[in-house]
Amino acid sequence: MRFATLKDGTVAAVTPEDGMVSLDGICGSMIDLAASYETSREAIERAVSQTTPTALDAAQLAAPVPAPSKIWAAAGNYKRGSANLSSDGGRGEARERPPDELLEHIFLKPPSAVVGPGKDILIPAGAETIFPELELCVVIGRESRDLSMDEALDAVFGYSVILDVTARGYGSGKNLMGTRCVRKGFDTFAPVGPWIVSRDEIADPQALEMRLWVNDDLRQSASTGGMINGVARLVSYLSQVGTLMPGDLIASGNPDSPEFQRQLAAGDELVAEIEGIGQLRLGVARAG
Repeated sequence: MRFATLKDGTVAAVTPEDGMVSLDGICGSMIDLAASYETSREAIERAVSQTTPTALDAAQLAAPVPAPSKIWAAAGNYKRGSANLSSDGGRGEARERPPDELLEHIFLKPPSAVVGPGKDILIPAGAETIFPELELCVVIGRESRDLSMDEALDAVFGYSVILDVTARGYGSGKNLMGTRCVRKGFDTFAPVGPWIVSRDEIADPQALEMRLWVNDDLRQSASTGGMINGVARLVSYLSQVGTLMPGDLIASGNPDSPEFQRQLAAGDELVAEIEGIGQLRLGVARAG
């Protein structure tokens, strides 16, 4: 099923016909739903079957998880090795670091960076070189610690679309890895949406086509099958770093290296799409 958070804080089920059914009374927030989905699923299905949906209004949609406890983000997690826009593994030089070493490059983005569909990515003063990075977003469904690879996907509530926005030219440029959390941590630099698709709807999170358009120009096109460390590996590893909580987000990596990306400008319009999930639409504006 698809689940959206509305701007009034209500959680709604999104029907296949793009209608909405409020889940008020079943769950108080998306984090509540993520934590209780297995036990509340029957009640949700009953509510959807017995309620006449209202028309989906994209203007009502907020970020699916407006305030996750944390956002983990993978770095350098695609195989690359091609200059072809349609390459499943993304564009750029092939990754030479071992998969285990890449796990150590995972970083945190602040929850304050989250915005929802229809919002603008804001270009901060002094940070002109803004780049969007399309990624599959993993949403955790239960408190988890020390998960094995076999257990990892059972801890997932569902999947969404996320952009790991980066102010690549911000600051002195002397320590790009050390300043990663700053350059990627500005408000609006973690757009998520338009909703969450429950994990039972995604047969294989490593077989999803993903595309990003800016002003109708296709800028990124790859497949989640191009990941080096897949979703199960990321979840398992991070659960050994610290306790994963319901509603936590994991951005699973961007396919293209910087030389194949183009910076955003005020007035740009973005459409980020992942197969089986949907389209996240955003604008770009200057802060202030």
